[in-house]
Amino acid sequence: MSNTDASVPWGRPAVDSIPLPPFGTAEERTRFTRALQLHVALVDDGAPSLAAKVLAEALGSGRRGSGGGGPDLTPLELTVALATYFPAPWTPAALAAVLADRHGAPRDLGDGSWNWGYDPDFTAVPREGGGWEVERHERGSRRPFATLERDGDLVLMWMEHVRTSFAYPYGWRAEAAVAEALAEPARAVRRAHAADAARPYLVNWRAERERFLDEGRA
Repeated sequence: MSNTDASVPWGRPAVDSIPLPPFGTAEERTRFTRALQLHVALVDDGAPSLAAKVLAEALGSGRRGSGGGGPDLTPLELTVALATYFPAPWTPAALAAVLADRHGAPRDLGDGSWNWGYDPDFTAVPREGGGWEVERHERGSRRPFATLERDGDLVLMWMEHVRTSFAYPYGWRAEAAVAEALAEPARAVRRAHAADAARPYLVNWRAERERFLDEGRA
């Protein structure tokens, strides 16, 4: 692999038992959402972080609030799956179908190649023996961009290219007056969250999380 961002988990395995949308049954949808919630909890390295707990609740509420959910992902589920590189067994074609309504979504060029993005846009051409050669095109210039070893890495590249990398306030200049006004309430919530994190159910979760991660490494 060449010319690739180290902040993307290249080569991470997929989990074949996770169902893909469109879901044929409510049970398939539940399995997807529960796996996504568990994935978020496992990648979180907090005690857990308050953000991870809120996200778990939001994902669960979305499923319950829609009577179990329909065959397609909710906007929240898709956003979280992309942002966390959720290891559902996406093929390029399967993920392209999910992203079809997005601006610059991957397009099948009909010869086995894929094109996506807009100024710049990218084209992935299959390599003999597997993998992809990716070219970047911007304002008339074309140049090699990356060599990918497997289909799963093309999926990860799409996730990295279509997700929001700089949601506010990360990478932005926060409004100082608003941040200062929020500081004391934030300290109070952090104290309350620390008290909650000391409760047995989260002490047990931290031990279970580390056991899952250690066993997975073995």
